[in-house]
Amino acid sequence: MAQLAGAITIGQDLWQDSSVALHNLGQLGVDQWGNRYRYVKAGGTALVVGNLLQEPAEDTQFVSMTPYAAAAIGDTTVQVTLGSTATTANMFDGGFLTVSVTPGLGQSFRILSHTVTAAAGACTFTLDRPLKVALTVAASKVSVRKNPYNGVIQYPATTQTGGAVGVAILAITAAYYGWIGTGGDFPVLFDTGTNTANDASGIEASAAIAGSVCQADGAAGSVYLGYSRQVDSVDSTTSICHLVLD
Repeated sequence: MAQLAGAITIGQDLWQDSSVALHNLGQLGVDQWGNRYRYVKAGGTALVVGNLLQEPAEDTQFVSMTPYAAAAIGDTTVQVTLGSTATTANMFDGGFLTVSVTPGLGQSFRILSHTVTAAAGACTFTLDRPLKVALTVAASKVSVRKNPYNGVIQYPATTQTGGAVGVAILAITAAYYGWIGTGGDFPVLFDTGTNTANDASGIEASAAIAGSVCQADGAAGSVYLGYSRQVDSVDSTTSICHLVLD
């Protein structure tokens, strides 16, 4: 059994998935070689080993929502008016609530729980600590975002819908739980571009093949994920890369 040490000392094996959560989503683990891992729930499709992964796609209906009622300093709940998307059970648990427009601008909280609410309804979010600045219905705006490790998917090839979270080390079954690689040395899929002479260069997400990486070119919008340890990475194969997401 592969044991984790450092951030946690016991728990689910690295090379097995589970139908039930055995850790908090996003839990950080470190193995005996210093590689870092995050505990995730797979999205609606099984993960593919070596694939670059993305957090669940963002729903912009949950951005800059209007408070349904004013919230006072010291409150640990915030009620907002939803857009055209309803909330489902546990949808945002462990995610983020951020005040995006003043008053209260910049306050950010972890979401402990929330109500199941129909579209355009008043949804109540319970926070991990009290408000420090009061919110008003007239001016404040509130955004909520899922836990980035709740429903991870293959990184898209064309239109990015969220941030990169790591690399699949195991073919986790759809909607099951397990570990992904986020920092240290892991095999990562290279795309079909010209990667045969990258001289251990930096890597970024590929815009050609979903779930793959390519040599970083420093273009606007590219995100540095780490670097290749293999001087001559072969197209359409996995190469050992050093990830710096954690």
